Amino acid sequence: MPAIPHVAILGAGPIGLDAALACADAGWPFTVYEAADTAAANVRAWGHVRLFTPWELNVSHRMRAHLCDAPSDGPCPTGTELLTRLLRPIAELPALTSRIRYHTRVVGIARTGLLKHEQIGTTARAALPFTLLLDTPDGEDTAEATMVLDCTGTYTHPNTLGDGGIPAPGERALAHRITRTIPNTTDPTHWQGTVLLVGAGKSAQTAAATSPPSPAPGSSGRSATLPPTGAWFPTTPSPHARNSSTSPRR
Repeated sequence: MPAIPHVAILGAGPIGLDAALACADAGWPFTVYEAADTAAANVRAWGHVRLFTPWELNVSHRMRAHLCDAPSDGPCPTGTELLTRLLRPIAELPALTSRIRYHTRVVGIARTGLLKHEQIGTTARAALPFTLLLDTPDGEDTAEATMVLDCTGTYTHPNTLGDGGIPAPGERALAHRITRTIPNTTDPTHWQGTVLLVGAGKSAQTAAATSPPSPAPGSSGRSATLPPTGAWFPTTPSPHARNSSTSPRR
């Protein structure tokens, strides 16, 4: 009979928490590694955004089985509502709370005893456990697992603007001027007096759709749109543009 795997779950977001519940239901030992100080930290970062799916499509059958008062009706939740009413209570369940290591980032994963080019595609390599290199509050540490689930998502790894996914010339120098996430557009003075270059990805579209109907005083209201090809071209002034996300395409 094969040994029960020890599962390392990277990230305590919606997918990581659901994977942890699946492991708990199967009786598999597991550890969740979360770099932030709380579960679903990336959801907290876009808490002002309202989802386009209702609660019943955001609560898995596992979550509902473990959380008896999981939301089931009402309007589509915001990120903050998703966090406070579902994800944080899930992370605090007895089956999970002691298994989540916060402030712990997995910075490297390797097959124990082998270099990356050795025994590729062999059963011998597959039989070896993984060694994880961790950054913890107490310094570097290592851990071992027989299965690794990467549930870190893409929120902190946005696409860059250049061809083929590399940064465009000059992009790195202007990194401090680029917003790569969905900004909170309820403050019309945030970009007052600026000219924005607006991305064509989902983050930019979401921000544009939720922007106030008119630019703030002092705004030029002029934008440029990034088409899927990655080339920039100017557009006519738009009342929505100065409050849109400056995200690149995602």
